[in-house]
Amino acid sequence: MHETEAAVGAEAACIALYDASDNRLHIKFASGEKSEAVKGVSLAMGQGILGEAAATNSTVRVDAVQEDSRFDGSVDKKTKFATRSILATPIRRRQGLLGVLEVINKRGELVFSESDARLLEILAGQAGIAIENARLLERTLQSDRLSTVGKMASSIIHDFKTPLTVIQGFVDLLGNPNTSEEKRQTYSKLIQDEVKGFLTSAQDMLQYARGETRLSVEEVEIDTWLNSIADVLRMNLTKANIELKTGFEFKGKVWLDQEKMRRVIMNMASNARDAMPDGGTFTISTAQKGNHWQLGLHDTGFGIPVEQRSKIFELFATFGKQNGTGLGLAMVGDIVEGHGGSIRVESCVVGENDNTNSGTSFIISAPISRPGTASGKSSSEAGYRD
Repeated sequence: MHETEAAVGAEAACIALYDASDNRLHIKFASGEKSEAVKGVSLAMGQGILGEAAATNSTVRVDAVQEDSRFDGSVDKKTKFATRSILATPIRRRQGLLGVLEVINKRGELVFSESDARLLEILAGQAGIAIENARLLERTLQSDRLSTVGKMASSIIHDFKTPLTVIQGFVDLLGNPNTSEEKRQTYSKLIQDEVKGFLTSAQDMLQYARGETRLSVEEVEIDTWLNSIADVLRMNLTKANIELKTGFEFKGKVWLDQEKMRRVIMNMASNARDAMPDGGTFTISTAQKGNHWQLGLHDTGFGIPVEQRSKIFELFATFGKQNGTGLGLAMVGDIVEGHGGSIRVESCVVGENDNTNSGTSFIISAPISRPGTASGKSSSEAGYRD
């Protein structure tokens, strides 16, 4: 609008966009005196000079508006602005009407000239390109937003299948009249843990969408904690004909966010289950390497192709996985890094390096000591929150 004003020496300018749904022109952009009051004004096709330019698909120039019957003074009355002269031209792209570009009152008590009209037509062409590009960008962004929302929803549903299956299994056991009181207490506790993890997962999704990674670390006896997770996983994996194996060489205490690291393991187990549709083995192991502890998660699935391995932690990288969203591993990477750790993948497909066996291993390494100590990262560097 400012460029248009300067080019033709106008006191004010506006663009009214055409809406095919109501066949009207709506002033969306304006500059100059009373510009805010003009925005939102709606005109019918053929109404006023602006509507005349749209209806006739031609440039309309009026030197003395008060002497022209086509002039609609309702806008002046509403805005308390005195219009003397008008120059309006349609904005079109590919034979379609986008709107009208209008300039008002030639500065210095003069009137708009033919050269001003030709210049305004050129500017209208540029405005048409800008409007079309803006709409294309808006549609693309809207599509991206809807796609992201859809993938987020799909990820939530996918990730919640495991805890819901586990909860259903324990509820069935609680309904068995032969279940002992001791086992009932155990199953009730496991159900409570699953529900808590369920709610935490939802909160994690929201935090991740906002770009937040908040950790609440505490000291944990690692083998006890992992055994409790293994009890839950075993029930779910057994139904998929997958054997769960454990090998906990390291049995010390570590500092971690139990809920978020639990989510890491459950996500990996879910991916492993999908990679072994005909059954197989999933192994959880631990080891100590210097002042770090390592968590290994290995499956005997079909493996990850070489060209995909460097991209698996990228957001929404699913590589055709039927139930995958690409969100889980991206979150896993953030959680591990938040603990001051690292994660790497080792995978093999059938026939790779003359190997007849396939499978994938994820190895997580994190400091044993509490964040902020000499052998561990500082709390601010690692992203911890006690």
